[in-house]
Amino acid sequence: MNSGPAHDHARVIDLAAHPLAAPNGSGLSAPAEPVLLVGAQPWWEHSGLDAALQGAGWAWLTAGDPSRARWIASIRRVSLVAIGGDRTMRWDAAREIRAVTNVPVVVLTDDPAEIGPFIAAGVDAVVDASEPGDTSFARLVALLRRADHRWGPSVRYLQSDDLTVDLWTQQCTRGGQPLPLSPTEYALLTFLMTRPDVALPIATIVRRVWEWMPSDGRNALRIIVNRLRRKLDDDPRHPQFVASVRGIGYRFVANVTEVADTVAEHPDRVDVTPLLDSISRLAGRLADPAEVLSPAEQLLRIIDGAGLADGVALFRRSGNSMHLVGERRMPAAWLERVAGGVPLDPSFAGAQSMLSNEVVQFADVRAVGQFKGTAGQLAAEGFRACHFVPIAHGGEVWGHLGIVRRSAQPLDAVAMSYLRALCSLFLLHIHATELG
Repeated sequence: MNSGPAHDHARVIDLAAHPLAAPNGSGLSAPAEPVLLVGAQPWWEHSGLDAALQGAGWAWLTAGDPSRARWIASIRRVSLVAIGGDRTMRWDAAREIRAVTNVPVVVLTDDPAEIGPFIAAGVDAVVDASEPGDTSFARLVALLRRADHRWGPSVRYLQSDDLTVDLWTQQCTRGGQPLPLSPTEYALLTFLMTRPDVALPIATIVRRVWEWMPSDGRNALRIIVNRLRRKLDDDPRHPQFVASVRGIGYRFVANVTEVADTVAEHPDRVDVTPLLDSISRLAGRLADPAEVLSPAEQLLRIIDGAGLADGVALFRRSGNSMHLVGERRMPAAWLERVAGGVPLDPSFAGAQSMLSNEVVQFADVRAVGQFKGTAGQLAAEGFRACHFVPIAHGGEVWGHLGIVRRSAQPLDAVAMSYLRALCSLFLLHIHATELG
């Protein structure tokens, strides 16, 4: 992704279509997250490491300086970090990276005297920079095989209106106030929320919630549903959350947004200054009469530079369909599918975001049953996490912004607020231009 400064770049490969052919015959699958290569260009090209990664079907990102590397590692999940370049670059990058991530960190150096100090500083491995790219890559494979850097759930929060479920602490709040739920009530709520707008059969719910069949599963479920509704203050005649489906079971009727662990709880880990700076840059470019790029191109360039996603697209509403205005790094096959427009149909997540005027976000498009249109367009291209932001003011909907990732990691609350701010700024400019 050509993110940020001109000396940063990335190669993203469809991981689902390229199993790893490891040089040592290990058969280790390509990691779900990209490798982050850090250092002034083009050390990874000179070393042949990028060619080895490409040959094995791995995805990677690059950062040309330590501050950019810290930023990417704090907002993106990566599988491993490899650092090269001169001595100052190596040490500055190692310190910056280790402060924000626990994934394996490898330093490539031609100075044997640095091995001990780097290991003592928290680096996981030091590799001879003079080794061929295939050899360096084999060492990365071995390190990943040994490392226990498994992530917890990529989704932490389920949000629907003023209802929030914290999947990590298993706590629930409504309007910011704690909502005491029994373990069974919590299991029922989370099961329904992770399948919004899907009619779930009673037998399916009972098996998933209890993990064993009560003597009277139907009656037991009815009792728990009634208890949950009372705690949610949810009227079954006019349900806001849990609705009965005659002859089938129940479904969660409200929009659900999946949110990653918020950086607000770790203010020391992420510097939001780059996000604020990019908002300021967009405002300046939109107000510059000498700017040759269209407002849409300026918005897409800013978002792409933030490094939040593997693909970005901007759609505008036109009657009963949505038409692509601009994109960054979306696959050619996807571009062909949307060239004639996309129906304003709720089976498309972008359309749902516009129709409901709410953010639609989830960790894996393949697991979200109600957005079959979106899944059909994006899953085949290797995308998983998706985020759709409506661009609207009052009752008027201009369009929507789509953000997609190949990893199953939704955006956190800070990133979501950032995107909303950019979209609001963009829409203000559009309105001012049309009124003028």
